[in-house]
Amino acid sequence: MSEENKRFMRRFVKEVINQKNLAALDELVADEFLEHLPFPGQGPGRAGLKDAISAFVSAFPDLHWTIDEQIAEGEKVVSRFTMTGTHRGEFLGIPATDRRSRSGELSSTWCAMAGSRKAGSSWIR
Repeated sequence: MSEENKRFMRRFVKEVINQKNLAALDELVADEFLEHLPFPGQGPGRAGLKDAISAFVSAFPDLHWTIDEQIAEGEKVVSRFTMTGTHRGEFLGIPATDRRSRSGELSSTWCAMAGSRKAGSSWIR
């Protein structure tokens, strides 16, 4: 199960974040998805997650996540990411800077499993 869940998270990052395929969320994320650390104003469920990712991708159109490390045990997966992107649109009230940024590393992520192999990931705080 651990390796399967790591592959699942890699697929989520590749298809949803890096390929900007928000339609993949319909297959990968439960409709009743629970976001433990929502963006300000983020609605509930899968629809809220879609809106949050869409806003993030609009602000950082070249957004790219690289999974640097993954640790898994049972149904839990912890991933350390490097996130890069250029701030080209307003984000959480901050106007575009046209600066390229690179985050240090993801400090915490919650992954919720629900139903038939659907899952989701929350955002960095």
